[in-house]
Amino acid sequence: MNAPTPEPPSHRSHDLFQRLMDGIAEPVIIKDDASRFVFINDAACDLLGKDRNQLIGRTDHDILPWEQADRIVSLDRIVLSTGEGHELEEQITTPDGTQRTLLTKKRCVSIPAGSTQEKFVVVTIVDITNLRRTEETLRASEEHYRSLVDLHPQVPWTADTAGEVLEVGPRWSELTGLGEKETLGSGWAKAVHPQDAEALQEEWRRSLASGAPFDCEYRLLTKTGDYRWFRARAAAKRDADGKIVRWYGVLEDIDERRRAADDLRESEARFRAIADDAPVMIWVADPTGDTSFFNRLWLETTGQTEAEALGFGWVDVIHPDDRQAVQETFFRATAGKEPVRSEYRLRRADGSWAWVIDVGQPRFSANGTFLGYVGSVLDITGRRAAEIAQQEAQAFIRSIFDSSPDCVRVLDMEGRPLLMNEAGRRIFGLNEGAPVTGQTWDSIGRASDADKVEAAWESVRRGKTARFEISVRDAGGEERCMDVISAPITDHHGKPFRILSIWRDITDAKRASDEISRAQRHAEAAADQLSSVLESTMDSVMLFDADWRVRYLNENARKLLQVGDEALGRVFWKLFPEEEEGSFAKHCREVMDRRVRSFFEDHLSSLGRWVEANASPTQDGISIFCRDITERRRAEEDTLLAQKQMAHMARHDMLTGLANRMFFRECFEEALNESNHARMAVLCLDLDGFKAVNDTLGHPAGDALLRQVSTRLIQSVRTTETVARLGGDEFAIIQPLTESRDEAFRLAQRLIDTLSEPFSIEGAAATVGTSIGIAFAPEDGTSADELIKAADIALYSAKSSGRGTYKLFDVAMHAQLQTHQQMKITMRDALARGEFELHYQPLVSLESRCVSCCEALLRWRHPDRGMIAPSEFIPIAEETGLIVPIGEWILGEACRQAARWPERVSVAVNLSPVQFKHRNLVRAVAKALSATRLDPARLQLEITETVLLDESEHNLELLQDLRRLGVKIAMDDFGTGYSSLGYLRSFPFDKIKVDQAFVRDLPHGKESLAIVKAVAGLGQSLGMTTSVEGVETEDQLAVVDSEGFNEVQGYLFSRPLPAAEISKLIAAGSL
Repeated sequence: MNAPTPEPPSHRSHDLFQRLMDGIAEPVIIKDDASRFVFINDAACDLLGKDRNQLIGRTDHDILPWEQADRIVSLDRIVLSTGEGHELEEQITTPDGTQRTLLTKKRCVSIPAGSTQEKFVVVTIVDITNLRRTEETLRASEEHYRSLVDLHPQVPWTADTAGEVLEVGPRWSELTGLGEKETLGSGWAKAVHPQDAEALQEEWRRSLASGAPFDCEYRLLTKTGDYRWFRARAAAKRDADGKIVRWYGVLEDIDERRRAADDLRESEARFRAIADDAPVMIWVADPTGDTSFFNRLWLETTGQTEAEALGFGWVDVIHPDDRQAVQETFFRATAGKEPVRSEYRLRRADGSWAWVIDVGQPRFSANGTFLGYVGSVLDITGRRAAEIAQQEAQAFIRSIFDSSPDCVRVLDMEGRPLLMNEAGRRIFGLNEGAPVTGQTWDSIGRASDADKVEAAWESVRRGKTARFEISVRDAGGEERCMDVISAPITDHHGKPFRILSIWRDITDAKRASDEISRAQRHAEAAADQLSSVLESTMDSVMLFDADWRVRYLNENARKLLQVGDEALGRVFWKLFPEEEEGSFAKHCREVMDRRVRSFFEDHLSSLGRWVEANASPTQDGISIFCRDITERRRAEEDTLLAQKQMAHMARHDMLTGLANRMFFRECFEEALNESNHARMAVLCLDLDGFKAVNDTLGHPAGDALLRQVSTRLIQSVRTTETVARLGGDEFAIIQPLTESRDEAFRLAQRLIDTLSEPFSIEGAAATVGTSIGIAFAPEDGTSADELIKAADIALYSAKSSGRGTYKLFDVAMHAQLQTHQQMKITMRDALARGEFELHYQPLVSLESRCVSCCEALLRWRHPDRGMIAPSEFIPIAEETGLIVPIGEWILGEACRQAARWPERVSVAVNLSPVQFKHRNLVRAVAKALSATRLDPARLQLEITETVLLDESEHNLELLQDLRRLGVKIAMDDFGTGYSSLGYLRSFPFDKIKVDQAFVRDLPHGKESLAIVKAVAGLGQSLGMTTSVEGVETEDQLAVVDSEGFNEVQGYLFSRPLPAAEISKLIAAGSL
């Protein structure tokens, strides 16, 4: 085969060069020294929009506008002539009319051509049209955002991660006068107010450390030299890993807003100050009617706190009878956005009622939006009293007008009647309601008197009073002689506009004169009688004029004030200067200034006396009726002291001074509540061998031993632990646990060791021991009774284990508690099975020594267990609520039994607190009385103070309902609490029964004796029957009898007996 003929080297080189140039993305053009295109690549052809064949050998003038081509060719010649390269940016218009921006680079290339050099211009072009457009867009955007920044009121800024400011908007310099250089970094802080700098820097450091947004308000020094308020905010910019790379923030001028807020606060403070100093009560409410403000006078007047009054709390101090009407008026006005006005009674802080007028005006914003109300409340108590007095005065005047025996007429200036009283109607023969117009005098008078009448009226028209006599014929046809007085009634200018004409029948002139004389004598006698009454009254009577000069003092007042006739006419406060600034003077001035009555008790320090005063306004001063109550006040203070002593004795054991069972229960509940149900222990203990000491050394020695035991117990416990004597030789301790049960075990062992040491009783040594039962709260119970019960069970277990030890209540002992639960179940059917019965203990009249009353006491005869003690099952009945049906059965059975006794014997029934609170109590009592036909006065209902401790108002209403049935009400166990005397003052009990706790140590106990005497005196002063419980010895009976008690009850006379036996005892007569 023959090898292919190779192409000439020039053709291959040109083809290779062409391909290489076409591979370049940018246009490349080569021109000769005549600016003709000798080479052009594909990119250049595309730029110029021509084929290569259309361009080779042509010049720029052939394809471009002439002016553009001239510029290009001129530059080509410069390049060729100088041999230096050029670079320029130029605009061209392509053949298709498109404007392009080109970055053109031109170089001169010389190629040897024989003995000469052939020069070419090599042109490389970069089309930067899109680049320039992008740059232009970017410049426009930058200009746009720069304009936004320059014109925006906020100042943008940036900071690095260390908090150094990197950039700040131009408005910063306009505001502060600081240049950008001195601002960057931390230089901006120079403009911060010194008082704000520390807080600002602390807040900035906190945001830098946590990355939390920065927001702070502070003051900056402006270039005017003034400080203005600004708010700076910033947020962190984070990278993809969550790392903070920069902070971006803005600074906002908030000076006007801050000043507006300060002005608003100042305005609100000014409004509150003005409102609080206003002489009227002021309130503000929102559009829903909720009140948002009350001034100080409202709060002082009503005694409400601001929190109690706001919202709708103000309704609570409106009188219940006015409350609904006020609310309806208020809500109706609120719905219509109209003014509201009400008059109602407002409860003052001292509990009295004031009449007020409440006016509220709706508030609207500038655009008409309803904002609510602002209102004022004015005390019009005095005005209401004046209105009532005016109405009464008008009624009084009208009654005088109509009750006058004289004919009274009001005429116009021509003599025509406008008004006539009843006496006048009778004379003219007019029925009630018939018109009086037209009934002129001449309709019943003589024509001969016309000149006399006209002359009198003419005198009246001139403002003078005229008097004359006329004859008339009355409705019965009888002629009567009238004494007529005509006087002008003037208007507010003093000009006569009506005629008052009074006709008096003087036909029987002498008889009238006699009647007048007799009336004068009666008036003088009444005055003498009044003076006699004022002098004989037990009260001290004082009359003062408006300048506080003494006008009158009766004899008692002179004795009280220790003055004589020389006090008359003198100013009272100069006689007794010590009283002028005291509360007595304050009460008196209130009566003088407000013209209202006042009843008060006060102390006259200059005389050292207490008085009860009733002060009333008079026409030109005030009158005071007062009574010396100094002795009564002293007696009340003595009684209150005795009551406190009784309350202490009721809660403490008299022998040892320790807490008793009742006080122990209170202490337990208080400890449980205060410790928020924390754990605690109850220890029950009694003495081993105490009975032997009592039997051998006697009861006084036993009492002395118990006192010494109490002392050792107190010394063995902490101050946070409570020791009580439950009765006999049984004691109990409440121990709060701070660590573990071991604390109770250590205390128990300490007590065992302490009480095993010998005691010295009246010179003789006595040794006893103790056994202890322990129960824990809340595991073994959550009430004092449950814990005592559990600890008692553990105590019996300790005793059965050999004494001198302690036992913890555990599950094995729980069977006894199950017995307690079983009793609850059994009791539910006991009433239906007839297992309950009543026994009766007599109350004996100390005057007749006969039975005057029998107290009904409940007993339970269990078919298996026999007679169960009341103390064991009555608490269960109260706990389960069964006491209510059982109590109703007791009422019926007791009334049925009492109906069989003599009428002189009453029956007393105890009311449980649970039964007393039941809503059907009054109905149950009425039913029992109706069913048995027992005289209600023979039924006595005994209640203890614990019944009355809650809901005192409700309880007093219930007592009144029971009293209305006709039954007697007795307060049982009197003196066991602070409230006993208070309830005696609130409700008139028929009987008070002294608790047996105050009788046990008679006659030797001084405190008990003093209390018994006080109660006896109290019962006598209040007119109540007094009765004493628990009388067991003749000595106790002698003390009670000598103090004047009415009744006694106790084992000295009889134990509680079944119905059949008590009937025999009653029939026996004197005991």
